[in-house]
Amino acid sequence: MNYLLLVIGLILLVKCADYMIDGAVELTAIFGFSSLFVGLSITALGTSAPEAAVSSYPSISFGNILGSNIANIGLVIGLGALIWTIKARESTIKKETPFCLFVAILTVLMVRDDWYGRSDAILSRLDGIILLALFSLYICYLYFMARKDRMVFRLDTDLPKIEYSRREVFKSSVFLVVGIAGVLIGAHLIVDNAAIIARRLGVSEIFISVTIIALGTSLPEMATSLAAMKKGEHDIAIGNIVGSNIFNILFVLGLTATIRPIRFPLLAFKDLLIVVGISAILFVFVYTRSKISKKEGGTLLLFYTIYIVFAIIRR
Repeated sequence: MNYLLLVIGLILLVKCADYMIDGAVELTAIFGFSSLFVGLSITALGTSAPEAAVSSYPSISFGNILGSNIANIGLVIGLGALIWTIKARESTIKKETPFCLFVAILTVLMVRDDWYGRSDAILSRLDGIILLALFSLYICYLYFMARKDRMVFRLDTDLPKIEYSRREVFKSSVFLVVGIAGVLIGAHLIVDNAAIIARRLGVSEIFISVTIIALGTSLPEMATSLAAMKKGEHDIAIGNIVGSNIFNILFVLGLTATIRPIRFPLLAFKDLLIVVGISAILFVFVYTRSKISKKEGGTLLLFYTIYIVFAIIRR
């Protein structure tokens, strides 16, 4: 049964990722939004749901988000660029990617030693409020991006207004919602059943936690971004990853820390530095050449592989 559920999860993940991208692309055409906006907002928020769910467990939310953000860049973008060269538009180069790096650096500056427990570090309630305030500003930025997209759309079209039937809007919305739901359910089935199978095969708990569980919350981003790259929607692909990483830190960590300060082992601080490092590498790649080539994708994938080996040995 576990093997059957694993296969069902894989099918759901792959097929529903296609539905999500098809629905998102149709909605961009209907409402005049850019693909980058959809990637940074709708798909990013949808694929970050697993990380948001894990935030109900403060003790593991910090490490899970760090591991997920590392996997999003190193594994997802790395693997995608290894297959298809990913082109980045000017907005991604000058705004979103630098902001993603800034958010990671800010989190490093916020984290401090716990004066009452030298083996722990803490992300305080005030830190959480600051992160949520920045998230509010990010949402405002997305709002103004949507308004600008609509204005450009009206200027670029031959007709002053393009009418779409309610049926088309409803169909595209259903594709998007069903796609997001299917991706999340598929990822859940894969993670749970893969963990059960691994335990039965005698694989250690450490290996399961570092590979299956850590990668599990990044499966929605992986399926969505790879499906977008396959269809040539590079803005959705890279926007989904960058937006998801921003959402994970500003909203998920921010909300969790605001409700209750997050305490975590100082050992996890190294993972936070790795998030900064891999975010910086991504910024350099898109800033210098406006794209991520196969060679650069291989570099990101190698970086992630080294991190996984390091994590297994360390833990």
